Amino acid sequence: MISFPTVLRLFLELLCLGLVSLYAAGAELLTDFRPSAVRSEYGAVSEIKFSTALIEVESGVLAHHLPQAMRDFRFAEAVWIIGYKTEILDSQGRPPRENYLCHTFFGDQRVTQHEDQEIKGIYSDAFTPQVQLPEGFGILLTPDEGLHWMPMFNNRDEQPARVAMNTILVVIRGKDLKRPLTPLYSTLRSVAVPHLFFVPPGRHEKTTTFECPFDGRIHFLGTHMHPHGVSIELFNVSRRERVWKGSRTLDAKGRMVGMEVYSSGEGYSVRAGETYRVTAVYDNPTRGPIDAMAGLFMLYSRR
Repeated sequence: MISFPTVLRLFLELLCLGLVSLYAAGAELLTDFRPSAVRSEYGAVSEIKFSTALIEVESGVLAHHLPQAMRDFRFAEAVWIIGYKTEILDSQGRPPRENYLCHTFFGDQRVTQHEDQEIKGIYSDAFTPQVQLPEGFGILLTPDEGLHWMPMFNNRDEQPARVAMNTILVVIRGKDLKRPLTPLYSTLRSVAVPHLFFVPPGRHEKTTTFECPFDGRIHFLGTHMHPHGVSIELFNVSRRERVWKGSRTLDAKGRMVGMEVYSSGEGYSVRAGETYRVTAVYDNPTRGPIDAMAGLFMLYSRR
């Protein structure tokens, strides 16, 4: 005879599956696959494009997510995400002079400010507008998974701004696979929770430590930084060794235009229970505090 706790557990599992199915059924279906210029030995590469409408971002807002910009999607088939690209355009269809993008997430769940959240997703920000995963790896999304796209904006100006965002997902469709891909999973580690903090004038360093919850290999590290960020480092405290340090890139006028990323097919081996430290550096040249975020978006394979 089946016990009541077992019946209850089965009922809750079926209820959750039903809710997921209802969510996916109500989401916008992504079907407009186009051939991509990207080439892979693992199969034919396609692209999916989608955009926001022109939206108004109020003056003085930070890490602002507008309900009308967020969207829910699903695929009718299995796909592997291998790349992601976003761009911001003004009301004239041109790249704006100001930095309005905070960051975006695209994945199987809404990203919350929890440091132990594992997702199947990918990101971009103002200084990493494009992500390309190492060859042979991808993020597997199945038809029963609801997908959420969340753009977030900053507007440091005194006037509202009207902007739109274009997005390109680079994928290999399951039916086009020639060789198996290794699935990647994602997590975000920030030096501050909540993620937004403020940096006083001068050079400022902020750190946090965390315990790795999985055995696997890190294959991609991207940063989320705001203007005047200098670097962010991941350090293995248990082994007393640097995993990786990413620094900003500057243009000819000394303006911050990008951040380095880590991308490796071999990856960096991690073990559950090891302690890691994240250190972010900002250099504030102004006379007052500036807004900041500092996080590592980690994509890893499980062992």
